Amino acid sequence: MSELDRAFRALSQRADTVRLAGPSALRARADRRTRVRVTAVTVAAAVAVGGAVVGTQWVFRAGGSSPAPLPPAATPSWTPPAPSASPTPRTSAPAPPPTTPSRPAAPKSIPNSAFLQVADTNGREPVVDTPSEEIVPALCDARFASDRDVDLRRSRRVTYWNAPNREGYVPDGTFRQTISVYEAGRASRFLDELRAAVADCPTDGDRRHRLVSATERGDESLAFEVRYPTLDVEGRSTGGQDVRLVSVVRIGDVVTILYETGWEAGWSAEPAVVDGFTGKAVDRIRSWLD
Repeated sequence: MSELDRAFRALSQRADTVRLAGPSALRARADRRTRVRVTAVTVAAAVAVGGAVVGTQWVFRAGGSSPAPLPPAATPSWTPPAPSASPTPRTSAPAPPPTTPSRPAAPKSIPNSAFLQVADTNGREPVVDTPSEEIVPALCDARFASDRDVDLRRSRRVTYWNAPNREGYVPDGTFRQTISVYEAGRASRFLDELRAAVADCPTDGDRRHRLVSATERGDESLAFEVRYPTLDVEGRSTGGQDVRLVSVVRIGDVVTILYETGWEAGWSAEPAVVDGFTGKAVDRIRSWLD
């Protein structure tokens, strides 16, 4: 017998012991019966559902017919929601690698316009080619391994005056200007070799060599002087000294040399004058390379 059947049997047995009410009580209860019936049906349905879990238990107090309160309904356990998947972070496209500036194309020739011009000389003497192996003064027979790295080389003779508008005056000196184009990255090797050659040859017979200060120009620059006894027209020493100056400037793979060679048996080179012509020579080369 099920728990529900036993509950109803107990209720029936209890009813047999209850004293019947009178007619007036019956009428008073008639209205209540309908409400009780609805309540009983509801309770029975709840008991039927809850019986599967805890069964039906009725407890009656002596002299009363009210059932004990039902146990509270079980509270369902709360399960936290599953964390939502994190959105995949957006990644930006990788930055392109930095571009390396391309090296300018190597010159195929050295034009006249790359050299000092007549307009630069303060005179009217033409500038002429002077092919020569002696681009700098002899320095104790020094040889330059960097000569093997030369792609192009050209020399010209420039006659100059220290100041303009000196017509009728003899020139103040001459330059042997040489422009060399080296293989990529090799021009600086020549300047290193030239510095070392000057330092290694302080004297060579009656000649004295030393590095002197130079205005910073281009990518690299240097200057040195050569001193030797002054001779008269007979070739005899006068007791004085002549000074020749050499100015060198590197611009990338191009090197220009101004070797001041004087004028006949004239006077010494002046540092300020040579420096001024060096600036003009650099301007001409930049105009050519640009």
